[in-house]
Amino acid sequence: MMHPSIGWPLAKNKIRRGMINHTFGMVRRNRNGTKRPHQGWDFESPAGYRCYAVADGRVHTVRDVGAYGKQVILEFRFDLDNDGNEDVLYAMYAHLSRIDVVAGQNVAKGQQVGLTGNTGNARSMHGPDQHLHFELRDKPLPGRGLAHRYSPLHIFGVCPLRKAERKAAG
Repeated sequence: MMHPSIGWPLAKNKIRRGMINHTFGMVRRNRNGTKRPHQGWDFESPAGYRCYAVADGRVHTVRDVGAYGKQVILEFRFDLDNDGNEDVLYAMYAHLSRIDVVAGQNVAKGQQVGLTGNTGNARSMHGPDQHLHFELRDKPLPGRGLAHRYSPLHIFGVCPLRKAERKAAG
């Protein structure tokens, strides 16, 4: 069950094509068959759909660079390791077509932060491959690989692989 301080990033949240290789971890394959990491979850979404803050927080970074294209990085607090102390975490939204917030801005859970798109390495994607790439981090700009990244399952409590999870109204 999802913690009440956390919300979904889209109105309808389902992993792209219902495939495990669009989730977090060593779930992708190189041409030679070896495994490679995917740093977050890809939520199915045509370009132009609203993206929402998953928690109350502060916009840490807004940028348009590299494979992620237009991005928003939201800083928020959540007890990730269940030790009774809130951890500083970062939610990263990538491939956006429009950004509706600025760095330093405080946002409330459920507030619109931008619109889905296909910027960065998602530029050539069409139909069911269009998506919001979403990451959970403990560092705002961790570099490549899985270091300082966590499965979004830690905050959402469920992975919407086969069935869409809907954002609560409000």
